[in-house]
Amino acid sequence: MRRWLFNFGYLWVAAWIWPWFVYKYVTTGKYRAGIGQRFGQLAPRLSQSKSIWVHAVSVGELLQIKPLLKALRDRHPEFDIVVTYTTKTAAEIAARELTDYYHCYSPLDLSWVVAKFFRALNPALIVLVELELWPNWLMHAKRKSVPVLLANGRISENSFRNYRRFAWLLQPAYDAISVWAMQDEAYAARAKALAGTRESGIGNGDGAPPGSRFPIPQSRVTVTGNLKYDSLKAEPDSDKVAYFRRAFGIDADQRVLVCGSTHPGEHELLVAMIPRLGCRVVIVPRHPERYAAVREMLTRAGIPWRNRSDLSPENPAGANDVILLDTMGELAAMYGVADVVFIGGSLVPHGGQNMAEPVALGKATLYGPHTRNFKATVRELKECSGALVVQDATELEREVIRLLDDAQARQALGQAGQARLLAGRGALERHMNLVAALLNDR
Repeated sequence: MRRWLFNFGYLWVAAWIWPWFVYKYVTTGKYRAGIGQRFGQLAPRLSQSKSIWVHAVSVGELLQIKPLLKALRDRHPEFDIVVTYTTKTAAEIAARELTDYYHCYSPLDLSWVVAKFFRALNPALIVLVELELWPNWLMHAKRKSVPVLLANGRISENSFRNYRRFAWLLQPAYDAISVWAMQDEAYAARAKALAGTRESGIGNGDGAPPGSRFPIPQSRVTVTGNLKYDSLKAEPDSDKVAYFRRAFGIDADQRVLVCGSTHPGEHELLVAMIPRLGCRVVIVPRHPERYAAVREMLTRAGIPWRNRSDLSPENPAGANDVILLDTMGELAAMYGVADVVFIGGSLVPHGGQNMAEPVALGKATLYGPHTRNFKATVRELKECSGALVVQDATELEREVIRLLDDAQARQALGQAGQARLLAGRGALERHMNLVAALLNDR
């Protein structure tokens, strides 16, 4: 009955917003991409065997689960590994980097669409990365007795408040999650409040399935750490760094600031300070639709710029050009070029972007005060003085200039953060133990 309530709710909302959606569909490729797949028009799988269905919302989640996908394939070759995602940029990355896996857009959360996906993908286990909560999807998994592992789970304070507010409606979806594998104790506490007191309903009395050496936590909530740390690289790709330095025309004595995952409101501040920094700058807007606006800002400010997509060692940038990274999937490698990194989404009240990749490379990393989406990482880095928080654009400019001029300070900041994050690896193995337990219990 409740699934039809959700269906009605979705269709009621659609009835109100369809003119806006049609406009976006016609004018924006983002809304056209994958629409057939999202309604269940899927290419047939080569194999008819059962699958482990892994869902990652966007690019960040998709990139961080690559080691998880490999481990699932290596340890459970009897299952197909299939991947779904929500965004157009994730689809582009998957088409390039997940060619060995069946992948497609995730289903619209309508019960009959979800049922088509289950028939096509035939899952033995669903792995949701971080927290993507679609009620019909989860309730269908429950009806079909398909266990659901929430992997690398995190729940922000805002999300938690909303999930609690609508618990009377969403509790069947929460109950469908077999195990909540959370990144840290704070997220686990919120998960426990949502999961309630219902036991997992799997395994025997001591928390382990018969014949299994992998215990499933009877509380359904466990702390596994952050998968992002397991996939972190401690050394940059030297070949890519050399390529970028030639393509960008970076001299040996030039310092480089990489501004990663920047948002509207930050672009204006960065463009204003660039002439005073005395270094090469790479700007990486979080959303591709912002590229044109950043180009226009740079042009109005009289700052020369080049698109990354136009550059190569044979056609390099000028010695003072700002580089706009307008390609997908290169940000992690780009951090290897940096002397100093600024992580965007943090000078404006967006909630921040993940700073783990540059910190793990030992880069001196700065971020603004708005980091609610990554509190666990920020907390760890504050404890070891492994990254630097700035309160506004004035402080950001001052600290960037200081660090660019002080190699010793850059090294100390970078090494402290790197040591802390690399010491936190091991989440992948803990997740694989849970996967084995859930599959063995079927």
